[in-house]
Amino acid sequence: MGKIDREKEEIGWIKFWIGVSVASVMGLISWFVNHYEQANTLLLILDIFAVFILAALIILLNRIGLKKIRELEDLEWHYFMSLH
Repeated sequence: MGKIDREKEEIGWIKFWIGVSVASVMGLISWFVNHYEQANTLLLILDIFAVFILAALIILLNRIGLKKIRELEDLEWHYFMSLH
């Protein structure tokens, strides 16, 4: 069961980093909305750029997580079948 537990732990870490990324995107969007009138144009552009980078990271982490979930299902199925 070591491999199954390791896969579960990796999925947990991916979920954690997705949550951190989503919270960061929300914070960046909030900052943009609250400061778009008085902020430096460069800061606004960097803020938007960071939002897009984090959005891409969220998509990538989501795909990796879904792949790991499918692999975990296969591992659990093979483990279950080996018991019978």
